Amino acid sequence: MTHNGKRPPGKQLHVLAQHPARLVQHAFEQSQTGMVITDGDGIILLVNDAFCRIAGVDSAETTGWPIEHFYLSRRTPSHLPVTADATPGLTHSWQQEVLCRRADGESLPVLMTVDAMLDEHQQPRHFLHTFVQLTSANGEVLDDRHWIHIDPITGLPNWLLLRDRLNHALAQAERADTTLALLFIDIDRFKAVNDSVGHVEGDRMLGELAQRLQRGVRSKDTLARLGSDQFVVLLEKDGTPEAAQLVAERLQEALEPPFTAGDRYLLMTASVGIALYPTDAQDVETLLTAARSAMFTARRKGPGRLAFVDHRLTAQLRQKYRLESQLSEAIHLPDHHFELHYQPELDRRSLHCTGMDAVLRWKRPSRWPHPPGHYLDTLARLGLGVRLNRWMIQTAIADHRRWQDTDSPLGRLPVSIQLCESHLAQDTFDHRPLDHFLRHQGLSSFDWLTLKVPAYGLGSDLDKASHLLKRLERLGIRLAVEGFGSHALDLAWLSRLRFHKASVDARMAGMAHGGRRLVEASCRMLNALDIEPVLVGLDEESLAARLEGVSARLVQGDLYGPPMAATALAQWLEEHGPADE
Repeated sequence: MTHNGKRPPGKQLHVLAQHPARLVQHAFEQSQTGMVITDGDGIILLVNDAFCRIAGVDSAETTGWPIEHFYLSRRTPSHLPVTADATPGLTHSWQQEVLCRRADGESLPVLMTVDAMLDEHQQPRHFLHTFVQLTSANGEVLDDRHWIHIDPITGLPNWLLLRDRLNHALAQAERADTTLALLFIDIDRFKAVNDSVGHVEGDRMLGELAQRLQRGVRSKDTLARLGSDQFVVLLEKDGTPEAAQLVAERLQEALEPPFTAGDRYLLMTASVGIALYPTDAQDVETLLTAARSAMFTARRKGPGRLAFVDHRLTAQLRQKYRLESQLSEAIHLPDHHFELHYQPELDRRSLHCTGMDAVLRWKRPSRWPHPPGHYLDTLARLGLGVRLNRWMIQTAIADHRRWQDTDSPLGRLPVSIQLCESHLAQDTFDHRPLDHFLRHQGLSSFDWLTLKVPAYGLGSDLDKASHLLKRLERLGIRLAVEGFGSHALDLAWLSRLRFHKASVDARMAGMAHGGRRLVEASCRMLNALDIEPVLVGLDEESLAARLEGVSARLVQGDLYGPPMAATALAQWLEEHGPADE
């Protein structure tokens, strides 16, 4: 007691200190630092509210997930103590700037610290991860633009920084009348290796690849990652053919020692194409295209080879990769390049509108020789299909909300959107399954949404697709099959899922002898499976007349109503009668 009989100020803290477990729990729960406790395998056991705010998730959405699901390393991965079976002798504490993957698709830079929690034998059994948001001097949270020129997986310059350095190097070479060389490196069969070891281990191997390649180039050269398993080396000084070949051979030698993935030893080789300035090209785009062309020449010779420019391929590949560059730009800025139109689906007898399909259209069609649907295979090959698919879904959700808020009759119509195959394979750029993405769109109900599964996506890896589709069903989403009859699929497997519709291309009736019988057989088979057939592609009266009497109630095509912008479709509904309630 003090001289005035009052309890000293520190007494309350002393009382708390007598209950250390309660004090620790209090600190964990109320800390403004994100905290996560994982088991020895890196599986999340417990999180605090601060981490949920940083990651934009509820605590129920974290338990049982690997901690790696929620962040992406900004620099080359190394052997880090994230699991209890880490190599003995490694540090039990590690700190690194990472990108926290938020549930809304954004990435937030944070400082992550990992501390091993040791048992009585001084072995790590659990791990404590702490996440601190990075802020500027005035307290503002830094965003991802601070690292816009750096590839987050390898820590190497990305295409934006490489392009800047290339432009600078070409300008200098032109002024000084000197040469430079560009090496295009493609890791042979890396996709197969990545599929076999998994994406997390694949990212680690990419980091090790980058480290080895970095050791193989000279300090005055620039090594950059273009994406996937492709790298580029700019030889800005002494860009002679001899110097370029010497560097290319050193890079291939750097990959010779086997890579390890768990208890497996993997051999890696690289195909290298070399283009020279000014002999092969005089600008950045042409130089890169020429080097890529040479890489394909090297690849045809076999794995682990190098080649200089093959001029016969350069012009053709320049056009191809210019298109791919334009498509990539469009996908990353979809609001500038795309818009959604909607094509009505009708009851053939009453001509009442029963739904509508979301259809992609260019905002500036004069710039493109073909509609967006023509490029879907190219987008899938470039790994861009999921990004475009998500934009379509988010745009349709925004349109549906607006229609309901304004009491538009469009808000009472179901909307169908075709899925890309990568969503079925769960091969997404951020490793987020489709149902996880949809749960964070702020909707209380999905009963208005139909997702159309391409028939060709149901021909392989059915179990993985089945699990995803069943999770989509639990969200209230209805499922349909796109292109029934045009691709082989397992009917027994098809009957295991609750598909409520399937589109049948009416144009099959005019493609071959007996085409009408094929359409009719497809419709009868679907009806027998309790799946509603929809005749699509009915653009001409002659085709519609040929299919009169076919066992399909629903139809769609330009003959009945072309794809239209939402305002035009609302006007069309007024002129053609109300939607079928």
